[in-house]
Amino acid sequence: MFLSGSIALLFGAELIRVDVPDHPDALATSEYGSTLASPPTDGTPWREAPVPEPTVTDPHSSIGSEALDAMNVEAWHDLGHRGAGVSIAVFDIQWFGRELNPYLADLPSHDCFGHRSCSLPIDTVNPQFAFETGGHGIACAEVIRAIAPDADVHLVRVNGLTALENAVEWAVSEGIDIVSMSMSFFNESFYDGTGSISAAMDVLTAGGTLMVASAGNYARQHYSQRLTDADLNGLHEFENGSEYLAVHLSEGTTKISVIWDEYHQCGTTDIDAYVYNQSGALVGRSTRTQSAENEGCFPTETVTAVAEEDGWHYLKLHKANGPSGVEFNVLTRSGYLYRAQASGSVTDPGSHPSVFTVGAVDAENYRFNPIEGFSSQGPTPAGVRKPDIAGPDGLTTSVYGPGRFFGTSASTPSVAAAIAVIMSGDPKLSAREASEFLSATAITDGPHWQQDDTTFGAGKARLPEPTESNSGCGSGPLLLPALAWMPIVGMRRRRDRGH
Repeated sequence: MFLSGSIALLFGAELIRVDVPDHPDALATSEYGSTLASPPTDGTPWREAPVPEPTVTDPHSSIGSEALDAMNVEAWHDLGHRGAGVSIAVFDIQWFGRELNPYLADLPSHDCFGHRSCSLPIDTVNPQFAFETGGHGIACAEVIRAIAPDADVHLVRVNGLTALENAVEWAVSEGIDIVSMSMSFFNESFYDGTGSISAAMDVLTAGGTLMVASAGNYARQHYSQRLTDADLNGLHEFENGSEYLAVHLSEGTTKISVIWDEYHQCGTTDIDAYVYNQSGALVGRSTRTQSAENEGCFPTETVTAVAEEDGWHYLKLHKANGPSGVEFNVLTRSGYLYRAQASGSVTDPGSHPSVFTVGAVDAENYRFNPIEGFSSQGPTPAGVRKPDIAGPDGLTTSVYGPGRFFGTSASTPSVAAAIAVIMSGDPKLSAREASEFLSATAITDGPHWQQDDTTFGAGKARLPEPTESNSGCGSGPLLLPALAWMPIVGMRRRRDRGH
């Protein structure tokens, strides 16, 4: 019986319905009737069996849909500009279960931790480390595929500085146009465009690959001041003379970083950091010795604080050695600060001058929304205006569900993919030129934007209405008048990879 049904379906035969339960030729039966492979020969009345059809046109049509609307992407898709001929590498730490995602199953992957060549595929079934068991990278890649479905997308395992360095060398050698990285590195610099992470960005820039990176989600988790000890008791005095900084922590473990501006002359100042709960109990401390004689001197302290319950905790800084006056930053990886300072909260690599750094705006009511409250803001300690642009978050992905991918992690792949769409609209453009076009056409007429903004950067990323050239042969290159002012001398042109 089951074999005959399979044969009927294989050859496209219509299934038959009879309103007779347990018909002797039934493939399936119910209390009210039976389904047959062919009309009955016993004279029983029959009709074509009603078969439900899935209400699905594209199983992934909803992924990233909010970004498509917010950035006017579909108008460009309608003209055939879908990222073809552009290569995008997604650098991320979490690719767990990618093999089970049909939307990404055909994409090549590169393990830049497993081998410096990045030639091995990522083993996403058996990750080496617990922090790699999420799907953050999958969500980022899904957004890119939704916005630039014809782009050449690569999934790259980057789980630390060494892997980042390998990935950068690989990207340059492979001629990758755009890297999208929704991750932050901590404590490798004073977030001033120097240090090991920024050195890797220098390599990318010199090689002609554009890094599109998240600004970070730390506007509510950052504080900066100069070290002050007016009463000479060894404890730093925060605002209003208080000797502690209130930090709201959730139950569990978090890290609080304290860095100061001595990356080029470590050892002049030695600071220790302590965290207490409301009962005055010590719940975390970091007391590394910073000394010029110490070969491993690094001007940082990172406290691992263990909160027994949600609530306010208190950070104290003790000046173990050195004069007052050095500038320091506090950044907590979770929770929030009572007197947080959004300004200066952009992390690495987003602090690098050549990185195209992205802030976040809720995609729903995009044009009129303010920047997300958590979205990191500039300027950097070096005075560089950041972010460069803002993009939409609150996106649908398979990882986080309908409209739940928030943060600069979501806005970054949105912007990276939009740049690819622009490049496919004019194949002569480099990624850098396309990013400058996106900046030039960004939304700046909302109620929250102002000139020289360190909140939105150039504005909210949105593609203008595309204009076809009069080439007379289909959807030719777009006319991009906003680029007329841009200097192109010295800019690398698009690589020819045979597309």
